[in-house]
Amino acid sequence: MIINTGKANVSLLNKADNIIVVDIYTNGELGMNDVNDIHEAIGNFDVTIPVDTICVKSGKNYLSHEAFEYSINNNCLHNQVIYVIKHMQDIHFPSDAQETYFKDHLVDYCSSIDEAYHLLKKNTDQKFKHCPS
Repeated sequence: MIINTGKANVSLLNKADNIIVVDIYTNGELGMNDVNDIHEAIGNFDVTIPVDTICVKSGKNYLSHEAFEYSINNNCLHNQVIYVIKHMQDIHFPSDAQETYFKDHLVDYCSSIDEAYHLLKKNTDQKFKHCPS
């Protein structure tokens, strides 16, 4: 099943490994409601929160200030986050995310979903407990 939010496709890659794929295909700004729609889509899958997330940046997109602030306050949905970078100008995005709204998460990047899956499997023993219970 794929859930299309209007700016991203959200799907379950592997239920046993608790891995979600978020393919953000839109070009332009992502607002707070767009990020919330992605989070709600993740909640529609039968997964344990927090999920390991593969975020594919297919489009040339960026977060609005409100979406950035929303992400800082609502990041407990994610555990490990691997970005699949499609455009070289986005190469800085994973490190920026780790320094700000994913600062308590393992964040990495690669060039394919398959490579991202292997990185997540390699790091499965690292579960970050960054959110209050």
